[in-house]
Amino acid sequence: MNRDEVLNMPAGYEINKLVAINVMGWALVNNHGAAGGKFWIGHGGSFGDISEMYLPDFSGDMNVAWSAIEKLKVSGFEAWLMNEQVYKDFPGQVYACKLYGKGIVCFCLGETMPLAICRAALLARGLTQRPPDAGTRRHL
Repeated sequence: MNRDEVLNMPAGYEINKLVAINVMGWALVNNHGAAGGKFWIGHGGSFGDISEMYLPDFSGDMNVAWSAIEKLKVSGFEAWLMNEQVYKDFPGQVYACKLYGKGIVCFCLGETMPLAICRAALLARGLTQRPPDAGTRRHL
């Protein structure tokens, strides 16, 4: 994906998968156990692996989006968040996230703060891969 595609991604399952893979370092794997299906691993959750359909809503829930910032802070990034009422040229995009560190500065706007965080986090990580095709499955 290029920068413009990331900056124009809407909130939802696709951007959540990208954040899980590229920012959080999770992997979506097939479970060959009794449960079958696909599971997210590498999240360090206290309940073990989580089913693909229960992917956290990074782009819609501020508490979940904050976990992406915490992950980036560990690797040397700092975050600046702001309600951007001064940006009249970007109607509907009133939240801003600036991530900076390691010689990288990423400034993104979004309709919500979690979406702005997701966009900036993906750019800060250099977005290396697209998520596996999930068909029409959506966050529940």
